[in-house]
Amino acid sequence: MNNKKFKILLIVDIVAIVGLFVLMMVLKGGYEEQAKKSVSEQLDAYLNQNNTVLQEQWKSVDQYGMAWKLVNAVLTGDKTEASFDAAAKAIEEDKDARFNQVSYMYTAAGIPAQAQNSINEKAGMADKLVLKNENGVKEIACGKNCVITFTFAKGKLKSADYKALADYNMADNFKLEAPAAFHFE
Repeated sequence: MNNKKFKILLIVDIVAIVGLFVLMMVLKGGYEEQAKKSVSEQLDAYLNQNNTVLQEQWKSVDQYGMAWKLVNAVLTGDKTEASFDAAAKAIEEDKDARFNQVSYMYTAAGIPAQAQNSINEKAGMADKLVLKNENGVKEIACGKNCVITFTFAKGKLKSADYKALADYNMADNFKLEAPAAFHFE
C-alpha cells in the first residue's frame, strides 16, 4: 500500500513539476514580450528627443552663421540701413552657402553626410534674420536664446551690440540628456 501511495505522490509531483515548468515558460514568454515592448518604447522616446535637439541645433547653427555674416557685412560695409537690408536679404537667400557652412561644421564634428541630409530635410534652414525692426532698432536672432542689436539713426549705423553672439555657446543651449535607466514593471 505504501508503494501505491508513493507512486501516486510521484505522479502528482511529476505532473505538478511539469505544470509549473509549462506555466513558467508561458510567463517567461509574456515577460519577454513586455520587456521588448518597454525597451522599444524607451528607445524610441530617447531617439525622438535627440532628433528634436539636433534639428533645433541645426537651425540655431544656421542663425549663428547668418548673424556673423551680417555683422561682418555691416561693420566692413558702408554702415547704412540700406546696406544692412541688402546684406540681410543676400545672406537669407544664399541657402546653398548657408547649408555648406552648417554642413562643414557638422562634418568637422564627425557627423556623416547622410545624417546631415536627414537633419536638414526634417529641420530645414532657419527662416529669416530680422526678428524685430522698430524705430531704427533691428534685433536679430543669432541662435537659441541669442539676440544681437543694430541701431540706426537717420539711415546710418549708430551702434552694433553683438556681445551675445561673441559669447554664444551652443553647449549651454543644447543638451542631450543621458538615456533614462531601463524601467521594467
